[in-house]
Amino acid sequence: MKRVVVPATLAFAVLVCAAVGVWLAIARGVAATAAAQGQLAGELLAANVPIGDDLARTLLRPGLHLFLIDRSKALVFDASTGGIHQVQAGADEPGALPGAAPPGAAPLGADAPGAPPADAPPGAPPPDAPPRAGSGQPDGRPQRPRPPQARPQGPLDSLVLYLVHMPPLTVERGSRIVRITPDIRQLEFWLGLEALGFAAGVVLVGGLGAARALAIGRAERAALEARIDERREAAERYQRFLAETGHELRTPLTVLTGYVDILRGRAPEEPLDERIVEGMHAEAARMRILVEKMMTLARLEAHVGVPRLLDIATAAREAAQTLRRRYPERKVAVTAHETASIVIDADDYAAALGNVLENAVKYAPGSPIEIETTVGKGCATTAIIDHGPGILASDQLAIFERFNRGHKRGFGEGLGLGLAIVKRIVDRWNGSVDCESEPGHTIFRLSFPLADEENYGLAR
Repeated sequence: MKRVVVPATLAFAVLVCAAVGVWLAIARGVAATAAAQGQLAGELLAANVPIGDDLARTLLRPGLHLFLIDRSKALVFDASTGGIHQVQAGADEPGALPGAAPPGAAPLGADAPGAPPADAPPGAPPPDAPPRAGSGQPDGRPQRPRPPQARPQGPLDSLVLYLVHMPPLTVERGSRIVRITPDIRQLEFWLGLEALGFAAGVVLVGGLGAARALAIGRAERAALEARIDERREAAERYQRFLAETGHELRTPLTVLTGYVDILRGRAPEEPLDERIVEGMHAEAARMRILVEKMMTLARLEAHVGVPRLLDIATAAREAAQTLRRRYPERKVAVTAHETASIVIDADDYAAALGNVLENAVKYAPGSPIEIETTVGKGCATTAIIDHGPGILASDQLAIFERFNRGHKRGFGEGLGLGLAIVKRIVDRWNGSVDCESEPGHTIFRLSFPLADEENYGLAR
């Protein structure tokens, strides 16, 4: 759950920061545009550019609301994204529009040429104003244009003005005034688009989070099922190992018990048969070897090891020396065609090499044993070669299983654990072992990945 909540929270925080950043950019852009247009308005008014549609179009920008007022001509232009509207402000509407004359001042256009007389009734047109077709009042007088009614300011308008936080900008040159304020309609439109984008981002993040949660759930469920299957297989292997070990230990124990019964039943004055002593010694040695190999397998299953750099040629010579001391009559030759370093536990490598050599001694009696080291394809390989009777093709697939001794091998020749230990070691260190055998020629090859000496140092 944490792997979904944390990224989703971070993504949501990024969305919030992005939305705030976009709105701040909009607000800064509107304020900067207003300042620039205010400066331009001052320059245009100083150049005596008349108040009119052309000036409104020149100054109008997205996000701005303009009021252009000429008191001398009683002209007011209201410009925004909704369009440019020209209206006239009469003496009956002082202060009706932003930028109107302050209290105490003459009404907008009261002294302007063409303005209606001060004593004219409200709504009377100027004396020189032409009548407008299709418009008028019931008494036949033309109807004076009125300014557009400002819509009531709602909570959203107040919120937009608060978020923009731009005070009105007024530029005045004589009787001409330009007032610049935020265009609430345009800003609300932008705010709506941003809200839609934010909502889409939230939906997308939520959807991706849900999909990720489902994927993690499926992966964890599959991993749990795999672990359950692995534990079940491990339990089955453990039960099988106990049964096989008990079977292997029962035979020498039975022989030892028989010898003990013979010794207990003999008369005190009867001479001791040397064959009984030798038999007991052989069975005890057999049990000791079996227990040692079982302890080696247990150590390998416990994943206990100290990896270090190991030179395969040096390790091959040491293994050959050990074999010569145990079997001085056997000829053992070492040929290091190439050498390299691997990363492995030295005891594990010695156990793997020693078990293959022990097999060559047992199953190829009288044959010379050759050890060759080569390097290629990213691996360091040690080959153990003998010239014995070979291994049947039907047995080669199962020789790395525990307690497997092949069809032609006698019970007293071995325990069937040596090659199982070899297979466990090469699997543990990402190596491989293969067997090539025919009558008169058998080769076992142990291959391990080359060490990265730049990371681990030079081989010793």
